[in-house]
Amino acid sequence: MLVLFATASLIDPSRAQLGPPPDFEHDVKASFVYTVAKFVEWPDRAFERPGAPLVFEVLGEDPLEEALQRAARGKTVNGHPVEILKAGDARDLTPCHVLYIGRSEAGRLRGVLDRVRDATVLTVGELESFAEDGGVMGLRLEQNMIRFEVNVDAAARAHLSISSKILKLGTVIRERKRARGAP
Repeated sequence: MLVLFATASLIDPSRAQLGPPPDFEHDVKASFVYTVAKFVEWPDRAFERPGAPLVFEVLGEDPLEEALQRAARGKTVNGHPVEILKAGDARDLTPCHVLYIGRSEAGRLRGVLDRVRDATVLTVGELESFAEDGGVMGLRLEQNMIRFEVNVDAAARAHLSISSKILKLGTVIRERKRARGAP
């Protein structure tokens, strides 16, 4: 399904005739990821203490980190201040609540998802079949609008509760249960 995402606030009206600014795509994605986080519930145990930061981490070479910094500057998510981190490599991952996996990690996706499989982490990425491969939310930008899929089984494994308001806007993915004895 298509999310009609308000992008008017991201474009300087004086530049509207020139087309979107160079960072437009990343700003739209970052705003979307930040907004979705407001519709996700993490278990209390996911935070060291009440009021602890909600940590977004960007893995790989992706300009989304800077866009997330702009989108979340001075903001909170469900009473938690927002902190943005960058990990250049899966070995550099720190505990986080939202992990955005950049396209540069395509060849290592399975390993990254396995590494955070038992953590309470909302995994987000734009790689082809991201949600089908075990990520929680796969997204892409088409004609300045975000389309996304949510793997509800991956979300349940991560002990995340995603609002029905988000689920009804995206495509829900369920992992196929393998028949007993099937490979």
